[in-house]
Amino acid sequence: MVIFIKKRYTKIIIGAATVILLITACFVSFDKFNTFNFIRGGIGFAQVMLTDTECVEIQKSPRVVLTKTENNRKIFIEMIEDEGYEYVEQIGSGHIIEKDGEKEFVISNYNGYFTRWTWNE
Repeated sequence: MVIFIKKRYTKIIIGAATVILLITACFVSFDKFNTFNFIRGGIGFAQVMLTDTECVEIQKSPRVVLTKTENNRKIFIEMIEDEGYEYVEQIGSGHIIEKDGEKEFVISNYNGYFTRWTWNE
């Protein structure tokens, strides 16, 4: 009987710890990558840091792209021009781009590892 109770509490503790860990991972991912999907954020981060990939889209709505910090603006401008956008201007950490007369506002945040570009919806 005592062994059954100990196993039961062990499972409850492991389950609670797992839930707390997953919730924490979601919030850290949102803070760093602006997405609750910590798996996609982590994979994108690894691609930018460990491979020759210069930019990775980690979320579609609102769109979030990670680029290498080195030459981040050049990489961003090349990426949007390949998609048919035109770079208009920079206002602080915000960037205005235009496609077919529609302007969009993109916010950049950078650190020593990557730059995060977030489209404002």
